[in-house]
Amino acid sequence: MGLGITFFSNWLVTRSEKFLINWGITVTLLTIGALIYGFYTEFPSPLIGAVAYTILVFGLSLVWGVSREFRCGTLPHRAVFTIASYASVAVGLPMLIGFDGISYIFLNFVALAILLSTARDYWLSRAEAPLSIGVLSSFYILIAASFIPCAVMLLQSRDWHLGHAPSNWAEDLNIGVSLAGLVGIGAISLMLNQVRVARGHKIDAETDVLTGLFNRRALFVRATAILNSSAAFIIFDIDCFKEINDLHGHLKGDEVLRAFGQILKECSRAEDLAVRLGGEEFALALPRSTMATAINVAERICTYFSQRQFDSASGEFCSTVSGGISCVEGKSDNLEVLLHRADEALYMAKRTGKNRVAVRGHPEECELSSKEQHTRNRADALNQAVN
Repeated sequence: MGLGITFFSNWLVTRSEKFLINWGITVTLLTIGALIYGFYTEFPSPLIGAVAYTILVFGLSLVWGVSREFRCGTLPHRAVFTIASYASVAVGLPMLIGFDGISYIFLNFVALAILLSTARDYWLSRAEAPLSIGVLSSFYILIAASFIPCAVMLLQSRDWHLGHAPSNWAEDLNIGVSLAGLVGIGAISLMLNQVRVARGHKIDAETDVLTGLFNRRALFVRATAILNSSAAFIIFDIDCFKEINDLHGHLKGDEVLRAFGQILKECSRAEDLAVRLGGEEFALALPRSTMATAINVAERICTYFSQRQFDSASGEFCSTVSGGISCVEGKSDNLEVLLHRADEALYMAKRTGKNRVAVRGHPEECELSSKEQHTRNRADALNQAVN
């Protein structure tokens, strides 16, 4: 019961993780079922035994449901209720009609199946925390295995009308392993919750709320990994964004920013880093990319965005974006240098007409990439890469 209270208390602090409150309910059900079963061992009664086993089965079913919720984010209420209902009938009905030996056997096999399924669900989510979840799965397997001797002992006895709770070394072993395992499972579950909370805080600190992209802080935190290889940087700035806010309102301005952020994501590879630097300025970091690749990506993004239409009270409108590109040129290049070069190229694109991409090759030159210059820029970039 104390473990259940601990889960409820932690849920009150971190309500984003609903599996905590469900774990609290699970532990409470198992505790109540165990207490009623303890009363049944002192005063054997088919009705009391059936009630105890029904509560235990619902608790075990919820154990599996919590593991699925941990992995998938949603508690499978219908599946939990269905499993618990059928298992309760299989376990409770023989108890009520006097075949309590069969009831005990069914309970052991139900517990075995549910706990092994629970271990499997956690194991499938091991990428989140391999060591902790591996140990957690092992605890479930260990507890599940402790039900096997209990079932074997009952099957060997062939006594289907016990009239009392079974008492032997297998039952004692099962109780000891279950109690110890439950404590370990509770401790690891709480630790995993803390890991998720810490990861959530880190994600929040590195995420732009409006667009869902990484923010400027995330760019600088992750820059070292990007700069370990040849990389290209593109800085985008939405053209005439102040006029959009003035004419169509800030809500429409936010819609434009979100739309561009979505296009940036759709045009990015999994290894790329799409960032909102602030205001209407964005960046895209392309690890292991040539200048030609960066030009192609930037132009595609500009084209897609220019074709996007927006509706407002003032009528339909479109927007455009300008971009500046720079590439890693040597080991001495750092993020500040690359951003500065890309910013210079962006300024060139803005100054020469907007809705275009400017390429920053070497410190002494900037080249413009517009629809009339695409072929030339790609050829120059390829020649530069070869040299």
